[in-house]
Amino acid sequence: MKKNTTELGKTISEAREKLGISQRELARKSNMDCAEVSRIEAGKRIKPNVLYLKGIAETLNLSLVKLMKLAGYNDVDINWGMDLSEKRNTADYQEQIKSYEQFYFDVLEDIETRRKNAFACKGIIADIIDKMELSKIENKEKISMDEILDNLKEVMTLIRPNLEKLDKEKYPQYDRDVFPKMKIESNVKYNTLTGNIVDKEK
Repeated sequence: MKKNTTELGKTISEAREKLGISQRELARKSNMDCAEVSRIEAGKRIKPNVLYLKGIAETLNLSLVKLMKLAGYNDVDINWGMDLSEKRNTADYQEQIKSYEQFYFDVLEDIETRRKNAFACKGIIADIIDKMELSKIENKEKISMDEILDNLKEVMTLIRPNLEKLDKEKYPQYDRDVFPKMKIESNVKYNTLTGNIVDKEK
């Protein structure tokens, strides 16, 4: 690899070598000339044709959006046009799905942690209630105010994480142009004055 290659060339070259295929094989599978592949990897072709990049992305399972950005295409170049499938490939969809999968498991883990905290708090409060009721029945102190205060402080410590918002860094990476925008038409509307649902076709 030449030192003066571009980040695009480096990314393609490393992905190709990782899959163990030659430049000639990549060119054949991407429907392009082998010399063009060589120029791109060497950094001599700064901004390759999008169709070439799409062929390379599909062959090497790379994100077409990422390759276009590395090639210098801007957001308008990437997102322009109604046929978004022309600007997204399998790897882009897979990356979006993986992001949502990871977010799903992060949320489940967060819910389980908060649930454990809630059960711990419930146990402490139930213990305080039992001791206070027993004190009332036997007319004898079973728990002191200091002990109640310490237990409540422990509850406050345990419950604090449950009140925190989910870390935004764990939110899924949302590519708004991966999926076509859909407009859902409804035949009904809500009358805010009467509180009734009205059928627009009637």
